[in-house]
Amino acid sequence: MKMYFRLNPECYLIRGKKCGAIYDLIDEKIYALNQYETRIVTSSENNDVVNEDNTYLTELEKLRIGRFYKKKIYVQKLRAGSPIREIQSEPPAFHRAFLEINNICNRNCWFCGYNGVKRSLGCIGCNRWNENGESLSLEKWKRIINDLSDLDCKDIFIIGGDLTLVWAKTVNIVNYANSKFRNIYITLHHQSLSLDIANYLNNKANLIIQTDNINVPQYNQSSVIMVMNPDDWTDFYDMESKGIKIDFVIDDVESLSNNLPIISKKKILPVNVYKFIDNIEYHPCLGHTLAICHNGNVIPCPLMRSHRFGNVRNGELYQVFEKNWKEIEKIWKLNLDKIEKCKCCEFRYACTDCRALEENLTGKLSGKRLCGYNPIEGEWLK
Repeated sequence: MKMYFRLNPECYLIRGKKCGAIYDLIDEKIYALNQYETRIVTSSENNDVVNEDNTYLTELEKLRIGRFYKKKIYVQKLRAGSPIREIQSEPPAFHRAFLEINNICNRNCWFCGYNGVKRSLGCIGCNRWNENGESLSLEKWKRIINDLSDLDCKDIFIIGGDLTLVWAKTVNIVNYANSKFRNIYITLHHQSLSLDIANYLNNKANLIIQTDNINVPQYNQSSVIMVMNPDDWTDFYDMESKGIKIDFVIDDVESLSNNLPIISKKKILPVNVYKFIDNIEYHPCLGHTLAICHNGNVIPCPLMRSHRFGNVRNGELYQVFEKNWKEIEKIWKLNLDKIEKCKCCEFRYACTDCRALEENLTGKLSGKRLCGYNPIEGEWLK
């Protein structure tokens, strides 16, 4: 019997160059389609007639992804937010801010930004930079925190070199920021940590421990960023369940294994309706994000030092938005439709992407090297 088949409102078909993917935004699952399956679902989404006994569509119905209909229908897709936002101007949504409150450290870690090291999670790690400029005062940081709160910023990351070298200032900033934001994160090197410091931060900030030692002790409300060379990585340890995130140091991109999480299928993360809709318009990481450097420079990310939107030493943060909004918006809206390799990939609205690292590796803001998927052929590299 001839019928019609449509995906449910919460299920989106995203086409790539050769294949496609179905995004289930309620169950937060992604179904990769081969070329044949992509043609079938594309045809059904166009309200073309299908056979009720089509094996693949029957399977999709069993998965509760879609259903058969006796006549053509229109399916209003699930969306987030108000339609008014599309025609009415609103203040920019500001989700994350990095506050780099100092640039001093007595260590010389092999993975430090001072040494020009390319890292996959360097943005939330500790770094010292070969830069001039006096660090902003405590009072200036308090005014910046007020500005961030007024701009409805959700999360702040307090970072720097060794924050314990300016611990009184750090404590003041944490205390002042407390209750103004949804989440406060602070990054400290494991050698700078003590039980007293960890106890102080408990219930005030989420501690991020920077280390290159897998045996580092953990504390309440803490997570670990472990720096590692790709050659030393093994999937044997379930590090994510232990609160450990791997910060890969990329030296030679040509020799990287296609099994690395930053290259393999593990880059593809389930998305809900809010993240999916946001990824259609914004970059998955740079979107809604700014970093304020120790010297007052305002940049897109702690690792993107050459992209400068302004400086707040002698001005206010809102003035940076007023004067340079077009430049900020251009970076925020650098979604994966605008990235060379990603724009023809069906996973582009569910993929992680580090523009800072990719720009460092390719020399282009829109370049792409860290991916094991070939959207032209619809195949993962082995």
